[in-house]
This record gives sequence, structure tokens and C-alpha cells, in this order.
Amino acid sequence: MKDPTRHVAESLFSRAAPEGSNAAKLQEIRARQIRRMRELRPVERQRRLEKRMRSTDALLAPKERPDGDV
Repeated sequence: MKDPTRHVAESLFSRAAPEGSNAAKLQEIRARQIRRMRELRPVERQRRLEKRMRSTDALLAPKERPDGDV
């Protein structure tokens, strides 16, 4: 089993694979995924906040009573 710390350090300083190789393609895909996730985080956080506010508003809103109830 490989030491995780050493593996991370080696990957940081490893040379880029030649253009067109599978390693370079995989590296490009991973970079795109990381960028996409960074862009989505604020959007997801906003959605969760809006959902939380809707559920809170629904809990705190006065209940409607049927006609005749006091």
C-alpha cells in the first residue's frame, strides 16, 4: 500500500504527460471536474438556503382554520 502523503507529494511535482496520452486526457478531465464543482458549490449552497427558508416559513405561517372553527 502506498503512503498517502508521499503519493500526494509525488503527484504535485510529477511531470505532465505528453500531449495526447491517456494520462494527459485524464488530467484534463479531472481539472474540468474540479472547476465545475467549485462553480456549483455557491449555487448548491443558495438552493439549500432557499429550501430551508421555505420550510421555515411554512412552519411559522399561521394555520388556516376551516370556516366555523374558533
